[in-house]
Amino acid sequence: MSRAEFPTFPSDYRERFVSRALWLDRTLHDYFDETVERLPDAIALVEGDKRISFEQWQEDVARLAAGLMKQGIGKGDIVSVQLPNWYEMCLLQIALSRIGAVIQPMHMVYRRREIQSMLGFCDSKAAVVTGEYRGFDYASAVEAARPELPDLEVVITARGDGDVRFDDLLKSDPAAEADCPAVSADDVFYLNFTSGTEGNPKGFLHTHNTLLSVLKRFADLQVKFDPESANDVILANSPMSHSFGHLSTYQVLLRGIRMVLVERFDPGETLQIVERDRVSSISGTPAHLISLLNHPAFDSTDTSSVKSVGVGGAQCPPQLMADIKKHFKVSVGNTYGMGENIVHTRTAPTDSKEIIRDTVGKPVPGAELKIFADDHETEMPEGEVGEIAFRGPTLFLGYYKNPERTRETRNDEGWFFTGDIGFVDADGYLHLAGRKKDMINRGGSKIYPKEVEDLLHAHPAVVRAAVIGMPDYRLGERVCAYVELKPDETLTLDDVREFLKQQEVMMYKVPERLEVVDALPMTPTGKVKKAPLVDDIKEKLSAES
Repeated sequence: MSRAEFPTFPSDYRERFVSRALWLDRTLHDYFDETVERLPDAIALVEGDKRISFEQWQEDVARLAAGLMKQGIGKGDIVSVQLPNWYEMCLLQIALSRIGAVIQPMHMVYRRREIQSMLGFCDSKAAVVTGEYRGFDYASAVEAARPELPDLEVVITARGDGDVRFDDLLKSDPAAEADCPAVSADDVFYLNFTSGTEGNPKGFLHTHNTLLSVLKRFADLQVKFDPESANDVILANSPMSHSFGHLSTYQVLLRGIRMVLVERFDPGETLQIVERDRVSSISGTPAHLISLLNHPAFDSTDTSSVKSVGVGGAQCPPQLMADIKKHFKVSVGNTYGMGENIVHTRTAPTDSKEIIRDTVGKPVPGAELKIFADDHETEMPEGEVGEIAFRGPTLFLGYYKNPERTRETRNDEGWFFTGDIGFVDADGYLHLAGRKKDMINRGGSKIYPKEVEDLLHAHPAVVRAAVIGMPDYRLGERVCAYVELKPDETLTLDDVREFLKQQEVMMYKVPERLEVVDALPMTPTGKVKKAPLVDDIKEKLSAES
């Protein structure tokens, strides 16, 4: 795909959001420069013993941008980046924005097969990888795949040896940054992929306007309603290869706050960082928070600095929300969104604890919400479950190299069909029921796995649970639960049935099979992968027949 083949929004679509100030026509590096001018000496990033000020960050960005341009990387070029949560990643986020290139993060769990596939699909002009890291040589994997990647012209190695070393780029003359091309807020600058819990991940494209305008508004509102938040110290807990973690850097430059980089999530090490750096705000997936709360060192760690906990990437189970409030002594809100639309709904601090527990809130400013029937035309009435649709300023530009899929997910009125199902109550709050493809049809009765999973998460022996449909000759599907237990705990199917009976769950929703596993299969972004579980139960049923 050439640069000219990135899709664009029609002029009337653009005018709709600019005229209402829902698009602010500012780029990532515009906001960055404004914050540096305001807070040059403030510490922006912490990595181990290193303390990096906003001004130092800006100086390094200028050198890196000049070095990247010298390597022939320019406007519209896709640069794949496979790095841990290092300072180099934060530099690349700004430098690539400044030269008009597109950052495409890759998960650290990828090996040669996945790396080659991703670089080939993206037609990446450059790749930035680490050398040997945790027993795997990423740079060598890219070099081995290079003969199959005709578009790959530059491989840059961070913290390792290679033809082009990241550190050498940082020695470039910063004055050369003046030759950066003009960059528009309507230019594509971010390409990432859906988490792929159902297979076949899709690459979504964002412009500065679609990604940043709402984040800037949230940043300003946070400071307005909580002036103390200007002193926040946040934790870069989630991998920056995932949008949830990637956007942590944007919080820093939009709000002028400090971020502590966590190279690789380990609950014990993370707790030490919280205590050492007096972290005030923690964010992560439910998997991250569950690991922290269940770590043996939690009770002996000083977490009194933590004033807020954010859970994203997957909806926070009610029991986890209660545990966070009990142990961190803070309340948790619920937010709903995905890579394609960033944020759709959120609860407010003024909402009741029941609303925060049971819903994902109301649409954020500028966003619209509708629930559709399977025909994608009929709007479902209040309280009826259907597919959740989104319309608003944060909607992605389209799926990379997949215009057919882009068209399939939108209708003529601009509604984007999320693939999630839920309902809106009488007060306008959205209730999630799960993924449309995950719904279990047991003899004509619809069962939404999330409802049962939330209940199982409340069982004192359970760390994580996943509910799937298993094939059944008579009913089509029956309910099967996979659970991961706390150390030294046991659980039987009878235990589960008795527990759910006490919760007054309808019998047809109660699991008819229980599989206890050491660990549930997870995506790199902390979501349970259900496809392997479906395959596993099919194999077991086949072997038993």
